[in-house]
Amino acid sequence: MTPERERDLRALAERLGHPFGDIGLLDRALTHTSCANEDLSGETRHNEPFEFLGDAILGFVVADRLHRRDPEGDEGHKTRARAAVVSAASLAQHAAALGLPELLLLGRGEEKTGGRRKKALWSDAFEAVVAALYLDGGLEAVDRFVGAQLGAEIESGAAYSPRDYKSALQEVLQGRSEPVPQYEIVEEIGPAHRRRFRVACRIQGRTVSEGEGHSKKEGQQEAARRALEALEGEGR
Repeated sequence: MTPERERDLRALAERLGHPFGDIGLLDRALTHTSCANEDLSGETRHNEPFEFLGDAILGFVVADRLHRRDPEGDEGHKTRARAAVVSAASLAQHAAALGLPELLLLGRGEEKTGGRRKKALWSDAFEAVVAALYLDGGLEAVDRFVGAQLGAEIESGAAYSPRDYKSALQEVLQGRSEPVPQYEIVEEIGPAHRRRFRVACRIQGRTVSEGEGHSKKEGQQEAARRALEALEGEGR
């Protein structure tokens, strides 16, 4: 490891909030397989094992925080919340904010084909960094890091939105032994580049609600949201 590389990794460690005893763990977390494969000596170790470990640890810590936030909360609700918090898109965004893409060690071929711009590699690197934190500082270090990076998403309603109203409506109906709702596009409004879809939600053949959206899926979600409100109003 060059002095410049160690300096950059020490600066990253400060951003991560953990003083690494073994900075080599952080170096490996940011070493892509393409870099290791181009090392003819075979001494370079890549980060895929760290990705596997980090993914599992991150899921556990986020689940633990969600449980402590709402111990008696709905399991399906928390499962969806966890999925939103640890989604590839979310992790890639946090990786970029930490400067991980710039620190990735890539092989020449991967670099030439735009690997450094691949957000999938960013999210993988985030998971690998979580593993490095765990191996150097244990769960306590990971929990502090998750709290700093993802705590706001876990605590705020943003972690739970957009709510899957279609699934929620289906669960309510299944709990009452009623058939699943049916959705039908009843009207397409506006020009092609600004199309809006009006969707009807029907339960047992009866139109319960309608919703609009810029996509069919958005219209269905709005119709399902209004259907839930209608069922609550009927006391069903």
